[in-house]
Amino acid sequence: LDFVQIPTTLLAQVDSSVGGKTAINAAAGKNLVGLFHQPRLVLADQDVLATLPERERRAGYAEIVKIGLINDASFFDWCEREGPRIIAGGASGAFATAHAIEIAVDAKAKIVAADEREGGVRALLNLGHTFAHAIEAEAGMDGSILHGEAVGCGLGLAFAFSAKLGLCSPAVASRVDAHLRDTGFETDLTRL
Repeated sequence: LDFVQIPTTLLAQVDSSVGGKTAINAAAGKNLVGLFHQPRLVLADQDVLATLPERERRAGYAEIVKIGLINDASFFDWCEREGPRIIAGGASGAFATAHAIEIAVDAKAKIVAADEREGGVRALLNLGHTFAHAIEAEAGMDGSILHGEAVGCGLGLAFAFSAKLGLCSPAVASRVDAHLRDTGFETDLTRL
């Protein structure tokens, strides 16, 4: 069945509308029932984002900054400068938001084109999600913690864990954590 995606949140515009996952959550976990089926078209109209509260914009920003962390160090540098504008929205954040959407969608589309069904490189898109899905499950997947909030926390936890294992430097983990906190994410599980 052909379908068109018309995402109405920042998170949907940069994440779920691209990639072809058509799964739903089940009691055993997220996205466990479904399949991969690419949309015919994705219409991501930035104007609909004007109605979003800051919390929803921040949730979408988690998936944007993730792209910088997995795919593009210069984009992460840019996110450190422009992230607050994206989250704040409004006229001052419109250009930054449009640029972030373009970069994030392009990066995700390239990864998905190389690995549609998660057999290899697409696993990079799960950065922070192992922790995030556990956080969401612990919250009962009831929406009290938005997916992007859980991903933001999960990104901080993933980098802290990587530093502990010696896979990245503590300075890198601290930098990621500082940016997440500076943009309003909670990275301490005891405060969620």
